[in-house]
Amino acid sequence: MKNIMRQTRDGAVELIDPSPPKPSDNTLSAVMASVGWETALLWYMRTLAWVWVSKGLFNWAIVLGAFPGLGDFTTMALPLQATIVAFACFNLLAAVGLWLAAPWGGAIWLLCAMVESASPFLSTRAASISTGGAMLNVVLVAGYFFLSWRAVRERG
Repeated sequence: MKNIMRQTRDGAVELIDPSPPKPSDNTLSAVMASVGWETALLWYMRTLAWVWVSKGLFNWAIVLGAFPGLGDFTTMALPLQATIVAFACFNLLAAVGLWLAAPWGGAIWLLCAMVESASPFLSTRAASISTGGAMLNVVLVAGYFFLSWRAVRERG
């Protein structure tokens, strides 16, 4: 374990305990007070990154024909082919940005999630997910906005 030290104005050196204070009770508010909303947002983004990596790889598997039960990619409708290829690329790019917690990663992920959520309602021929998947994307985006809002309020 690494000890963190700082020097005071009078020249004395103090040890700083890097571990957060332990909550006295196990309520959500006590746990979040000890962990912090920024940390929760970071881990939410990293969890989403793994989900989006799997979605991107799944789209590439469809393109490469790894799941013959889903149909032959070359015989699918052209709008659906375009949607699958676009999300195969952009989902992986968004996953990298989410993992790095970069602002561009969140922006690309929001764009991917919202376009993918709108696709079943705008064009059924180009929809790569169902209505339930679209609603799940909306819930994930709402969770991201909630955690971002709480993290900004925590910073002051």
